[in-house]
Amino acid sequence: MSTPAPAAPEVIGFIGLGMMGAPIAERLRAAGHSLVVHNRTRSKAEPLLAAGARWAFAPKDVGREATSKLVFTSLSDAKALDRVLFGRRGLAESLGPGALVVDLSTIAPAESRSVADRLGARGIHFVDGPLGGSVEAARNGRLLAFVGGSDEDVARARPFLASFARRVEHVGPVGAGTAMKLVNNLLTVTYVAAAAEALSLAEGLGLDRRRAIDLLLDGGGYSRLFEQKRIAFEERRYPAQFQLRLADKDLRLIAAAARSVGRDARIAREAERLLREGIRAGFGGDDFAAALEPALARRAHRPVDDPAPANEPNPVAPPPDPPSTPGDPAAGPNETPDLGPDPGPP
Repeated sequence: MSTPAPAAPEVIGFIGLGMMGAPIAERLRAAGHSLVVHNRTRSKAEPLLAAGARWAFAPKDVGREATSKLVFTSLSDAKALDRVLFGRRGLAESLGPGALVVDLSTIAPAESRSVADRLGARGIHFVDGPLGGSVEAARNGRLLAFVGGSDEDVARARPFLASFARRVEHVGPVGAGTAMKLVNNLLTVTYVAAAAEALSLAEGLGLDRRRAIDLLLDGGGYSRLFEQKRIAFEERRYPAQFQLRLADKDLRLIAAAARSVGRDARIAREAERLLREGIRAGFGGDDFAAALEPALARRAHRPVDDPAPANEPNPVAPPPDPPSTPGDPAAGPNETPDLGPDPGPP
């Protein structure tokens, strides 16, 4: 009597293979899961395709071929997610009742809840699971997943999230995951902005930057994040782990979320000003440690009605230091699939 052939493994869908999405999808594949993938540019999917993943030409095809009825999305913003799910040849067209979408994107909590309601009207379940950690953490399966959704949906997603996250924390209903990610990124991004200004002050006071970094890391200024950014700050080179332009996007989400609940995220607003200066200077595609560049270029300017004291010259801003070579702005962590006109600790 012949032995029946083993059942083919169920296929998981994955949409968005940017700097974070690609290593996350690879972690899922390495854990033994079969994948069907889609991305704006197919070239980003080639390593996964060479390893056995299937290619889908549109999000709708992902839903059709994902026999597990489980699809991950890792996109740049809510607009991208909307087009992937509900646009022309969108994912929602092919996912039937009982399917589950796990969104890893960083968007506003209200946007997560809106997506859940629209999918829920079709019988499709939704979990928001944005991630804390860098590209390196994604490669090593050391991310932190902030998860919002029902107990049943989170339990269904948890084994897959554990393929790339060292900790999967269910923080509440849909929207709570994205809320926790914004709280996390407020602290993360403003810390890097403050570190950049501290190093700018050190330079202005005539201190050696490398020695100042060494002393800060041995004192009260220490943080693991500062240690991770040490080489970037010392060498003024910023290979992207979390792009400055995406950090800026998150600060805008944070400010809006704060306003919506009557809070005043004034430190986040000031950090956003610094990051916007960095984007205008051409560092948007670099790691957000490139906030050091506009911090170094800043010079104090008194208001017009506050003249300099006698015998003190008015400050004149010298030209900014030449920027390092910007990173590839197209290599963002969460690329937007190309579905027609209008998808990155951290």
